[in-house]
Amino acid sequence: MSNEIQAFESKHMLLMANVAQHIQQEKLLKEQTTKLKEDLGKAMDEFGIKSIDNDLLKITRTAASTSKSLDTTRLKNEEPELFAELMTDYPKITNRSASLTIKVK
Repeated sequence: MSNEIQAFESKHMLLMANVAQHIQQEKLLKEQTTKLKEDLGKAMDEFGIKSIDNDLLKITRTAASTSKSLDTTRLKNEEPELFAELMTDYPKITNRSASLTIKVK
């Protein structure tokens, strides 16, 4: 392990522990929220309610649907010249902000 990493870890171990703890709590809350939303959706279906707006929540139930899009990976593999031409004519440029990726062990 390099000296920089050791110095960083010794100075910021508490910060990293706090981040790990918050990510674990966030994951648990996300799982609980998903379950609560499923239960609420089932209850709305049972009563035939499509939307509700009260002092606590505004909820809109959206029915399942299917969408169609272009499989660019398949197009690139099966028609590389066409793909290259389309990328030249219709490029989509997306700027992404810098970010950290953190996984809790």
